[in-house]
Amino acid sequence: AYSAYTSLMLNTGAFFGMLTFSKIAQVLGRRQALALSFVTSAVSIASVFWFLKSPSQIWWLIPIQGFCQLSVFACYAIYLPELFPTRLRSTGTSFCYNVGRYIAAIGPVVLGLLTSRVYADYAAPLNYRYAGVTMCMIFAIGLILLPFAPETKDKPLPE
Repeated sequence: AYSAYTSLMLNTGAFFGMLTFSKIAQVLGRRQALALSFVTSAVSIASVFWFLKSPSQIWWLIPIQGFCQLSVFACYAIYLPELFPTRLRSTGTSFCYNVGRYIAAIGPVVLGLLTSRVYADYAAPLNYRYAGVTMCMIFAIGLILLPFAPETKDKPLPE
């Protein structure tokens, strides 16, 4: 039953996060909005892995995580199409989206290795908590690469 509640709370937070991300991207620009999303995602995910200890916390921790973590998905509709000329817009957006899926597919393997090898000396749930917090470092890679991404705010779509 709690998995259904968790999914509902995560997606409720995601809905409001995506609406908010869209507005932030319009005001601050795409790169600053992405940077904000990366930082808040890392903090919220680490908080859930570290502090979630009872089912009652699902009702407030998980919507915050959904808001922060999944708000970045609004960028697929805003930022990615702005990067490509009309003839490649759909293909370029799809390529970026699906490359991300392939990269994300290694996440469960990394989590398994972290819990069973790197943090194996820690009893559950500490090994999972440490592994989850460690995996939040992926957002640091995003922050490092972000300055190399073009800013598309207030620029015409490439033809």
